[in-house]
Amino acid sequence: MAIEPHLRALVSQHGWLEEPFSRSIPTKAYAQYLLHRPPDHVFSVVSFVWNPLQGSPIHNHQTWGVIGQYEGEEEETRYRLSKTGLERIHTATAHPGDVAHVYPPDRDVHRIWNPTNAPTVSIHIYGGDIGSQARHVFDPDGRVRPFVSGYDNCPADYPAL
Repeated sequence: MAIEPHLRALVSQHGWLEEPFSRSIPTKAYAQYLLHRPPDHVFSVVSFVWNPLQGSPIHNHQTWGVIGQYEGEEEETRYRLSKTGLERIHTATAHPGDVAHVYPPDRDVHRIWNPTNAPTVSIHIYGGDIGSQARHVFDPDGRVRPFVSGYDNCPADYPAL
């Protein structure tokens, strides 16, 4: 993707992300802060702050995404949907400056985990407004549930599922 070298350069520099967008929320596994979204919502730039030893459920995105590791280390486990359910593909550790991608249908299902004892921060760019995008959570028992993630720093402007 053409955006990858720009995101890699951005997350390789430290100190530009303002404190309100790099703050963890103690009562949540992670915080999701909208950094930029144009009026037509054609893309969104988001910071994610992961609490120590916390992570996301297994989920999809329904759009392309480029993820840059800004601070700390995060583990990403990729999954594939198969006839028998979820199939784990691999787990990789992201370090500051690393960039990964998500895109449907083959690289869209994953789980993020902070294996460290300190909050971590990653910067995500998505094709569309990820906070209002209808997506899915995949439970270990095989259930698939719809969800809309929203943002922790701005009001919801989307219908609830």
